[in-house]
Amino acid sequence: MKYSHKIIVLIIIAAVVQLNLYAQAVASSKHQCRFHSFNSVQLLNGASAVSAAFHSVNGLQVGKLFTGIGAGFDYYYHRSVPLFLEARYNLPGTGRILQVFANGGIHIPYGNTNQTQPSKTGVFKAGRLLAMGIDYYIPLKKDAVVIGIGYSQKKITQLVDNNVWNPVVNHVENIPIKEGYEFNRIWLKLGLVF
Repeated sequence: MKYSHKIIVLIIIAAVVQLNLYAQAVASSKHQCRFHSFNSVQLLNGASAVSAAFHSVNGLQVGKLFTGIGAGFDYYYHRSVPLFLEARYNLPGTGRILQVFANGGIHIPYGNTNQTQPSKTGVFKAGRLLAMGIDYYIPLKKDAVVIGIGYSQKKITQLVDNNVWNPVVNHVENIPIKEGYEFNRIWLKLGLVF
């Protein structure tokens, strides 16, 4: 899979960035380095359907900047497992009440059944994931509830089976047709941060 090497490189880069942030936090007493886990349920609304997704992002926050690695389940159009890097920034003057975020990574599909067009058979390949949005925090004693809105793009590819007669070898051969799907979605998020 051509994305597997890219994921390993992205995970190594994220780890190096987080270690650098940690080193900066230790060197500077005014910035604390803290671990956070952002766990959320999202309602995804796009042109094809309304569906749900679950995400968990874990990483380090130094000052107003958070970086982390995330994974989850996405049930929009075709079920997939998103793996991504996420960056968050606390907006100035708002403390930890408003935060903007962006993430990018890949969707790894599971299952080979096309849910909306079952006659199209063939394997699904991993695709791109991009997202951005804004979150509002409701502080609890130690944790926080987060409500947010965002935009995300999911791109996947299916190699649709295409059986054609080959007169040279005198039998039917499968020559797959590459079909790409790109979904632009708006999401509403509800989650817990600890």
